[in-house]
Amino acid sequence: TAEPLRLRDGESRCDGRLEVAPRPDTWARVPAGPWDNGTAAVACRQLGCGVPQKVYAVPADGWGPAEPQELQCAGTEERLAQCNASGTAAEPQEL
Repeated sequence: TAEPLRLRDGESRCDGRLEVAPRPDTWARVPAGPWDNGTAAVACRQLGCGVPQKVYAVPADGWGPAEPQELQCAGTEERLAQCNASGTAAEPQEL
């Protein structure tokens, strides 16, 4: 099964900072890392949000711990769990 995803602090259900729940009741931001439109497309698809309209990273100050993996997707995957993951990044990703 895929890790649960959510978008936080946005103006709508499909806008905001991307977070995953690596463990029950524990949310962590997804680091920006080598974030691109392919990775955003997979996250939006998994969330049922259609095609991403914009992708940008913002400062991580005060936003809690990051999931310690950078994600890179081709854009054809159904879930972020199917993407390549490695390393650590310091910035969360917003969609």
